[in-house]
Amino acid sequence: MTPIRYEVVGEEDYAFVIEIHESGEYFVSSGTYTSDPPRTGRLTTEQEQQLLAAIEELGVPREHPMPEGATAFQAHLTVGAEGRQSTYAFWEGALEEDEDLKRLVRLLELV
Repeated sequence: MTPIRYEVVGEEDYAFVIEIHESGEYFVSSGTYTSDPPRTGRLTTEQEQQLLAAIEELGVPREHPMPEGATAFQAHLTVGAEGRQSTYAFWEGALEEDEDLKRLVRLLELV
């Protein structure tokens, strides 16, 4: 599996993190003071295949900077192994502009 880290940062110490390791094991933290404890598990073969297909379809994402004056959650998506990874920053509105990015993020949120 291709390692992935998806992190959404917002106001009041909100941080949502999904980490998927080469082994297919994952870690999910909803990261607020009222959140549930982190959960862990292992992807199914189907989940791995769907995520890999979505990564391939995404290719090199376009930049999605936050419009001036906008207030929204910001996200970081890191794909690839240490030393070979690509990191993309985008704002939540980008998911309505980029269907390939939206598909990958939605698959990650189902983990």
